[in-house]
Parts: sequence; C-alpha cells; structure tokens
Amino acid sequence: MKYILWNSNRDGDRPTTDEDGAIISDGVLGRLTADNVYLKVYAQYPEGQPLIEDIAVGEAVRNVRFHLSGETGFYDVWRVE
Repeated sequence: MKYILWNSNRDGDRPTTDEDGAIISDGVLGRLTADNVYLKVYAQYPEGQPLIEDIAVGEAVRNVRFHLSGETGFYDVWRVE
C-alpha cells in the first residue's frame, strides 16, 4: 500500500491522474507506505474517518491535520497503490 499527502487548498481537489484514472502525482512528500512517520505519528485523523488501511486505491481521508516544527496544515491522504 502506498499513499500521498495532497494539499487540496493549493493543488486542487484531486491529485493528477492518467487516462485510466490512476493517480500519478507524488503529492507533497512522494509516495509513502502506511508505516511512514508522517502517516502514523504526525497525522491527526478526523474522527469518524476510515483508517488509511481501509480505504481503496483512489480514495482519500480528507482534512488530516499535521503539526510539525511549529507549523500546522491540513492535507488529504490518498491511497495510490
């Protein structure tokens, strides 16, 4: 399983896809596994959202809060593989 962090405020509602609908964007940090520290430690997932392991390829958990080095931002976590 691989994921990307997507900044929908800056880059649009959905990541870039190819002609078959597969996500081809690497998001803001490249492709990450479910064990990546950004997805497991720094992420604060909204209540009531599915776990990232439960979303299908092409689906997202939206408005995940990340707090790192005094900066806070909200990103979408998209499953890409």
